[in-house]
Amino acid sequence: MHRGAFRKGFNRLAAIVVFGLAFSTGAIAQSSSGNLIGEGKAGDTVIIQGPDNGFHREMELKEDGKYQVRRIPLGDYTVTVKHADGTFSAPKTVSVRVGSTARVQ
Repeated sequence: MHRGAFRKGFNRLAAIVVFGLAFSTGAIAQSSSGNLIGEGKAGDTVIIQGPDNGFHREMELKEDGKYQVRRIPLGDYTVTVKHADGTFSAPKTVSVRVGSTARVQ
């Protein structure tokens, strides 16, 4: 009788583990981030700030002036360009949504 109870308990535990793994991989596969792309001039510095989530990134643009930031948290971002002469462009607001790429215009 102990053997039957052990087997029943083991089968139940195995089913719980399989069930848990099936749902956890689905949660991992879902993305909660997006991408952001834009263009500027070589030597400019792009400043990306997410006031709601604390995200902050600065990058100097290379020869072609294009930039891309991948897998950033969802939300609204303020993008400002600091030009090589020290002046700033007007800030632009961009919304990053799940699995999409937002373009800074």
